[in-house]
Amino acid sequence: MTYFGFLLRFIVTANAALWVARAALRRAGREGWVASVARQSPARMTGYFGLLAAVILLYTTPWDSALIRLGVWGYASQRVWGLTLDGVPWEEILFYLLQSALVAQCFDLATVRRPHAPRVVPAPGCARRRLPFAAMLAVWVFAALWATYALAHRVSHLTYLAMLLPWVLLPLAIQVSYGADGIARQARPVAFATLAPAAYLSICDGIAIHGGIWFFRPRNITDLRLGDVPIEEILFFLGSSLMVAMSLAVIASRRAERWLRRPPERSREVGT
Repeated sequence: MTYFGFLLRFIVTANAALWVARAALRRAGREGWVASVARQSPARMTGYFGLLAAVILLYTTPWDSALIRLGVWGYASQRVWGLTLDGVPWEEILFYLLQSALVAQCFDLATVRRPHAPRVVPAPGCARRRLPFAAMLAVWVFAALWATYALAHRVSHLTYLAMLLPWVLLPLAIQVSYGADGIARQARPVAFATLAPAAYLSICDGIAIHGGIWFFRPRNITDLRLGDVPIEEILFFLGSSLMVAMSLAVIASRRAERWLRRPPERSREVGT
């Protein structure tokens, strides 16, 4: 099985199944929250999703390329098209986008019982807004320092983990700093849209590893595994799914709600 065949069989099919389920629910008059917001502000939500896809590609591709150069993981050259971006096969880049779509659809399904987009409560006080961000930032600084130490001292079996933790924690801290109130209100959809895709993708990852589509070098990962899947891969699926889920929850924040509902600016004619 090729990498592209793997995507079609497991990731595209899963997205298609979720799309069919959501379409059936819409026909029954039950719409998910993300779909509802997108229907109310189509132009701005299209731009938001386009920006989100661009950020995912620009943030993930160099990091994934570094993992390949460090020897954390590799892929069977005969199983891919041969087209790469900074050493990352195009199939891997498609995987990022398909995973993001999977998370977004799971998030939408988790809110499908809500008849209307929820009204956001007033934002908490300034000190309460800053506390979650300060905590996340402190954790990121600690993780970054630990990762720098592990990489500088060439603790090889911690390479993947040292590359993973700061990469995941930085965008989470930024998201919390902007829309902590929306994330708190959407805690259950965030949890579902993180855990369900991560569990499914971990199973798919084991199938791909067993089939020889990609592999991990034991010297650069810990010896903790679930079947054929390294624990770092499970953490990667959890962290990357959480990033996408929280970015959707930010839409429910007070700041984003003002942006979504603000009427478009109209050009004004200036008299002479």
